[in-house]
Amino acid sequence: MSELSIHDTGEGPALLLLHAYPLDASMWDAQVAALSGRYRCLRPDFWGCGTSPPPPGGVTIDGYAALLLGELDERGIADFAVCGSSMGGYMTLALLRAASRRVRAVALAGTRAAADDDDARAARMEVADQVRSLGVEAVVEPMTEKLLCPRCRGEVHIADPVRGRIRRCSPAGVIAAIEAIAGRPDSTPMLGNIRVPALVVCGTDDGIVPLDESRGMAAAIPHAQLHEFEGSAHLPSLEQPMAFSALLGSFLDVATTGA
Repeated sequence: MSELSIHDTGEGPALLLLHAYPLDASMWDAQVAALSGRYRCLRPDFWGCGTSPPPPGGVTIDGYAALLLGELDERGIADFAVCGSSMGGYMTLALLRAASRRVRAVALAGTRAAADDDDARAARMEVADQVRSLGVEAVVEPMTEKLLCPRCRGEVHIADPVRGRIRRCSPAGVIAAIEAIAGRPDSTPMLGNIRVPALVVCGTDDGIVPLDESRGMAAAIPHAQLHEFEGSAHLPSLEQPMAFSALLGSFLDVATTGA
């Protein structure tokens, strides 16, 4: 199996940043700029996204998490905090399933614990078929509209990089991500067993993960913090990057270093 591309910047406690579908690790650039002075920021590109190689067959969310743990082992990283956005949140929950003792803190942004129902899986497979037929361009505008709030879609310095990140994904990478997301297990039963500091982040205008669902997930995790970004949609880390970085940094400072 080919190695993933993992961008590694900064020094200090390890912070794993897991990107949303269908983007790449560069979605975390603002957070790396803000946090790499005190955290070692590791950002993997999913298979076929950014600078990672094409996906192998049969990629699953849990299999990807196991691969990440192996990559961290190779770097001598025993424990880490993790922040996952959307698809990255599914991977964060998979890391907790596989190696909860290694995880020091979790931030779950614009994500959900529940698995897809039959209708959601069918809708994802339709998108995968479109990508097979038409290429990645088939999802560029629909996903940009879903991911960003109306104000951000009108800001070229926000929307155009999102489009560019999608276009840097290969059709195989997008399809592998869709299939992995569609096949993920239900993580709802494990929420009550999370014993590390947890932060749930959501946008009040998120059309992908409704606000009430994020609130419910935060309520199910013992002692979790909830932060709602007013006016943001699915990607507050890109829509309100300075505020998101400050929030994440403050959370991690307390959760991982006791500062």
